[in-house]
Amino acid sequence: MRRTAATVATAVAALGLVAAAPDTGALGSAATLRVTGMTFVGSRDGQREVLLRSQVATFEPQARTAELSDVSAVVTDPGEDRRFTMTCARVELDVDTNDFLAEGDVRGETGDGQRYAAPWVRYDHARDLLFTDAPVRMEDTTGSFRGDGFRYHVEERRFELLGNVRVEQHP
Repeated sequence: MRRTAATVATAVAALGLVAAAPDTGALGSAATLRVTGMTFVGSRDGQREVLLRSQVATFEPQARTAELSDVSAVVTDPGEDRRFTMTCARVELDVDTNDFLAEGDVRGETGDGQRYAAPWVRYDHARDLLFTDAPVRMEDTTGSFRGDGFRYHVEERRFELLGNVRVEQHP
């Protein structure tokens, strides 16, 4: 996941969005930069590690934020045998910190088969923590669960469901 956020920033930079924006004159504000139909593939040592797609990517130079819409990402770490996927309607990324907020039918899955769905999810790069305090549904090999939020400790690959945790039974 740490690479997911960093790679989103790299993807934006690779498309020239983070490059110095032209000065708009007396107002002293930089122009908003926009790319449609963005696909970014990141690789290391000949192995694909990231595939990021977004219908629209917008960079606000003064705010140092990027906004991506209709986002899908697949991140792999072959050396660690890790995989993570995520889809959502919108991502707002802080280009300097690599923190992000994903909103709108956020769905993710780890390589271990843990799946979650929530209205929003935030990633704190410094703490290597993916979290939400919104209602969440989770599934894994042991069953289906609902809770009032979760914390996913990326380095440990460990989910914590928070508040009013319920196990769902399926016939």
